[in-house]
Amino acid sequence: MVKRLLGVVCLAGILAGCTDQNTDTEEMNELKAQIEQLAFENQELIKTVEEERQALDLAKQDEVNSDSAMILSQALEAYPPTLIKKASVDLDEDGTEEQIELYVNAQKMENGLFAWDDGQNWLLVVKDGDKTYPLFNDYVQLGSLDFSTTTFDEQPGIVMMKSQHADRTVQKFTYNQHENGYQKETFYNKENTNDHYNEAASHAFFTDAFILMDQAFTTKTEAVLEASESSLHDHQKRGELLEPILSDLYDANRLLVMATELNSALHVTLSRPIDLLHEMANHPPTAEQMNQLTAIHELFKEIELDELFMNEANQIHPDIAEKLQKLDFMVNEN
Repeated sequence: MVKRLLGVVCLAGILAGCTDQNTDTEEMNELKAQIEQLAFENQELIKTVEEERQALDLAKQDEVNSDSAMILSQALEAYPPTLIKKASVDLDEDGTEEQIELYVNAQKMENGLFAWDDGQNWLLVVKDGDKTYPLFNDYVQLGSLDFSTTTFDEQPGIVMMKSQHADRTVQKFTYNQHENGYQKETFYNKENTNDHYNEAASHAFFTDAFILMDQAFTTKTEAVLEASESSLHDHQKRGELLEPILSDLYDANRLLVMATELNSALHVTLSRPIDLLHEMANHPPTAEQMNQLTAIHELFKEIELDELFMNEANQIHPDIAEKLQKLDFMVNEN
């Protein structure tokens, strides 16, 4: 009897152990199934987020390339900290000039140059009284934004160039009286070219480039020519004098490249003057280099900016073309 009772007790213990083990196995299996389900849901969520991101990027690109987008006035909560360029033009032809402003979230350093990062937020906005029209308000990676003003089919407008990586997109903005907004049209990029607006846009870019060149080779170059020999032999002081000139020439050359792409009749390059300034910035300038810079300075002091083009022939004005040829000769004569 005792032996039978002990057997029953042992059997009960074994069964209890088996029951606990079965319970643990079931819980483990259930937990494993939950983990697998969560992993699946996580992958699906990641896939959904990626699809939505791609759709948003595509929508933004469609908006950028859209020929029928209308920019209406809207309040802006914040502006990038640095106003980099501005202009005043009567865009809606009501007798009062609107303010066009280009902002970027890059800070200016003590030498007046910008501390560029791999990408910046840019804002191009038109201000008309208490109304603001954000023509562009986005992040540009490895690129920049610029604008000029011109006339399209006898209507005042804005032409904007976005450079990003090796790509360039050019858009025009004109005021639409019926919609009370700015009509945006992309007329130049890799996928789309509309030659109808090329001449007006290229003239605008060329004009802004020439103003930068004039500024670089007159006022800013004069500071170099008046500097002491000790300043020109000091690497830091020499850089403070020459880097602002190089910055203007880089901006001007970028605009000239775009002007040439739109209109081959306006082909001008600043690569050789830029090389000259680079050599002077890297090493104390030689007497020959100072003579070249002096000659360029005197040349640009003679130039009048009233007429840059022969509009009827879509050519650079002969007087300007002659002086630009002299610039090239001055840099390359030796």
